[in-house]
Amino acid sequence: MLRLGLLTGAAVVGAPLLAGCGDDAEPAGGPSGGGGASVPSLKIGAPHAVTDSEAGNPLATSIGATLIVMRHVYDSLMVLDNGEYKYQLAESVEPNADATEWTIKLRSGVTFHDGRPLRAADVVHSLRALGTKPSNRASVYALVDLPKITAVDDLTVRVPLLAPRGDFKEAVLVVFSPIFPEGLTDFTKPIGSGPYTLAERSGTTTRLVANEQYWGGRPTVDELHVVGILDAGARLSALKAGQVDYAIGISATGARTEAANSELVVHRGGPANANALSFAMNQKLKPFDDPRVRQAVRLAADRQALVDNALLGYGTTADDVVGMKLPGYADLPPRARDLDQARRLFAEAGVTALTLRTGEIVPGMLNASRLLAQQLKEAGVELTLEELSPDAYYADLMTLATHPFQAFYYSNRPAAVHLSAVTHAKAPFNVTGTSEAYQGKLAAAQATPDDKAREAAFRALQEEFYAEGGDLLWGFQEQLDAGRKGIEGVRMVQSVQLFDRVTGPA
Repeated sequence: MLRLGLLTGAAVVGAPLLAGCGDDAEPAGGPSGGGGASVPSLKIGAPHAVTDSEAGNPLATSIGATLIVMRHVYDSLMVLDNGEYKYQLAESVEPNADATEWTIKLRSGVTFHDGRPLRAADVVHSLRALGTKPSNRASVYALVDLPKITAVDDLTVRVPLLAPRGDFKEAVLVVFSPIFPEGLTDFTKPIGSGPYTLAERSGTTTRLVANEQYWGGRPTVDELHVVGILDAGARLSALKAGQVDYAIGISATGARTEAANSELVVHRGGPANANALSFAMNQKLKPFDDPRVRQAVRLAADRQALVDNALLGYGTTADDVVGMKLPGYADLPPRARDLDQARRLFAEAGVTALTLRTGEIVPGMLNASRLLAQQLKEAGVELTLEELSPDAYYADLMTLATHPFQAFYYSNRPAAVHLSAVTHAKAPFNVTGTSEAYQGKLAAAQATPDDKAREAAFRALQEEFYAEGGDLLWGFQEQLDAGRKGIEGVRMVQSVQLFDRVTGPA
């Protein structure tokens, strides 16, 4: 439980593309401030309990509680902080003339939990490990020439690529670049440079202890207890019962119900920390290999009704492209519902029935799926729902691309990050099966060294996705959390809550 203690924390606001990447940029996650009274303990109700294989292992990190643990134990080279690209362990990241090689200068004065100083050799080891299976994020490093990464000196790393990547910072380092010491392969005893160390796991709870020597300043909370609670309603109930101090990911229904509760505060994440909610159609699998079917599904959907029903005012409609209100968003026109056109296209394609794989993977998704079934019925198509529990839904990431039609969600990210990390051929979350022609255009956009020209190329890709892609992206769902009254200073980095600067009620 959160007990007495106060220290001021500060949130970071969004900024334009690549702002905050200058030599004097403040790294996300540090400095923490330090110097005041501390909060002894904070209990956090988080989705998806940390498993033994994932605890403290950045190579196995997936979602929910595992990401929260990872972000507190490890620092990254770069992060996306409220829509702003920021350096963390890196001090600068610069390309050669054709963006086939990048030089990373590291921050000095950083130490790991065991007292060892951060060195270039640690970054070489980490990037090679992250880019090699069984790492869950190996695809992020597909174009990095892993064997040839070299330490130029103690604080300089040279990273050669297999092909030009003008977007190396935002599409590789920002996406996933936690750093751990050279030689570390046994993650049952994780060692990072982050504000917390992993002390123990007991049942569904992972206990983190403040790193007294953290380079960014001592955390304000002595201990974090990350408690895995699968169901959003159960997390909110645990908060109301005093079993946790902060509940991550409550439903819109829960937020509305508790709006008048003076003992709790609902925290809204805004566009930079929203989920982009989709019914994803795989273009490589029947019947969605027919563009008429994809278009018909998009035209049959009443997006405003889906948002009103599932999000209850805590979100906004979407128009099939990720990145709303973030750098590089193409700001495409609203997609209007057209039932007559949808019926005609379904009839031409001979489609009268579909099956949707779905589950409460985020609060409200099941309600939205049931409403979509009603909307498709108006267009002459019977939709069968194949409902799975959230833990079963992501049990095997490698099979996600084998389902023709499934409920899905993405973290809202700038176009350069989302398109590169999610829509390329080898990405585990490429559930829409983008074409070879699209892959060629994506590679060309990624290779463009000039920032403005690259942004224009990504805008064209968004326009193509809007016209022909496989996402019925119908809503942006704000991250909704709830905490006990007086808890302040919770920050979000890449939609992951950070608690190292939290202050409590007096």
